[in-house]
Amino acid sequence: MVVKHFFSDMDSTLLGSDNGIPQHNIDIIKNIDIPFTLVSARAPVEMDFAIDTLDLKRPQIGFNGGIIYEGTGNNRKVMQKKTIGFHVAKSLVESVCKKFPDISLSFYDENHWYAEGIDNGIKLESAITGQTPTIVNFNNLLQGNLDVYKIMIVIFDEETMQSLIQYLNNKGEETVVIQRSGKNHLEITNSQAIKANGIKYVLATEHIDVESTYAFGDGHNDIPMFELVGHPVAMDNAVADLKRHAEFITGNNDDGGVGEFIKNLV
Repeated sequence: MVVKHFFSDMDSTLLGSDNGIPQHNIDIIKNIDIPFTLVSARAPVEMDFAIDTLDLKRPQIGFNGGIIYEGTGNNRKVMQKKTIGFHVAKSLVESVCKKFPDISLSFYDENHWYAEGIDNGIKLESAITGQTPTIVNFNNLLQGNLDVYKIMIVIFDEETMQSLIQYLNNKGEETVVIQRSGKNHLEITNSQAIKANGIKYVLATEHIDVESTYAFGDGHNDIPMFELVGHPVAMDNAVADLKRHAEFITGNNDDGGVGEFIKNLV
């Protein structure tokens, strides 16, 4: 079978538990001629190191499909963006902070991560991505017409997580989508910012048929991606819900399961 494109989640998929790329993945991916696209909930600045390390030249997908771009840093070229409406973002941030004052909430524009202070959720995200947030007063920042790509909430208590999800669902805001990515993370993006839509854009612009595509993932927000591509591949460490959507199961993220599958396939 001809393989025309690989798509891969980053955290707990391409990346190991130390948040770096296992050398096995680097060695394999850098030496294939098949296009490889990252499809991540991360911001572009949090993806740059992987794009540079793997020398990726094709379109990349960030914010769960909220931004599609090529290049890194100052050489980044945005091809498509789907932001949260400013007034919607402002309303959500204000209402969630008021209703759940003890949770960790932050949000992103294209190049910055904003938080009001350093709490345990911010510390966790900094450890994962290696990024440091810009500390601001939300009330002051949200007075301007800011492009908000993602609102991120980190919660360590499952009961609180479920209460917040129910609260957000009851608000019935149809212009956003609420997606859980991992045990502690809840992310709010434009309703069109789902991984499958990002992949559809790449397939359409590069004239690739779905059947010749493979995707790697581990979490709930990878399900739409798995339902779209020709051949979904779940990591051994993936959640059970995702594995039920997979055609193949590969090794875990720490052992370079992505690279091992590609090596055996091509």
